[in-house]
Amino acid sequence: MDNITIPIDSIIKNKLSINEYVVLYDVANGHVIYGLIDNPTPALVSLEKKGWIKISDGQVFLRDKSSEFFAVGDDMFEKWLDTYPIAVTKKFGGKRALSPASPDTILGQKLRRRWQIVFKKDKAAQLRAIKVLELQVAEMTKSGDLEYMVEAARWLNEGYHEKYSYMIDEEKPENNYTNEDYM
Repeated sequence: MDNITIPIDSIIKNKLSINEYVVLYDVANGHVIYGLIDNPTPALVSLEKKGWIKISDGQVFLRDKSSEFFAVGDDMFEKWLDTYPIAVTKKFGGKRALSPASPDTILGQKLRRRWQIVFKKDKAAQLRAIKVLELQVAEMTKSGDLEYMVEAARWLNEGYHEKYSYMIDEEKPENNYTNEDYM
């Protein structure tokens, strides 16, 4: 089983107890730790009163704020993979593969697991990584260096989202007049 990181600041901000967070985590992740929780009923009742879940017909449903808290339904990995170039053309002919065409491939599934390990459902970090990738691809395309882009697995494993994070700070507003001639 993976380790669970407990975001104390978010728990305090959202006025949850540790027990409520663990039960909510379990519900949001498909009851992966259900057998480890002693008597989740009080926490479930409390979470329903606070508007985090809805209990109906013996089933537990997440409300919108729970989905946002755990980034449920937002598959940031697929957005990242769609942003990553699938292949690049080499300068002297041929192509080089960088990422799988689909998240359902063997490599796609391996990358998804790595993505989950690196970002641990931290939606802000995931969005930042996607923005860094978008800026990196745009910059390398503009300079003609896209053929030197690393493979997606290496990008994740070696923390390129941190290495190139300076690009977000240096981001300039888009120039709407790049294709116009000036005298």
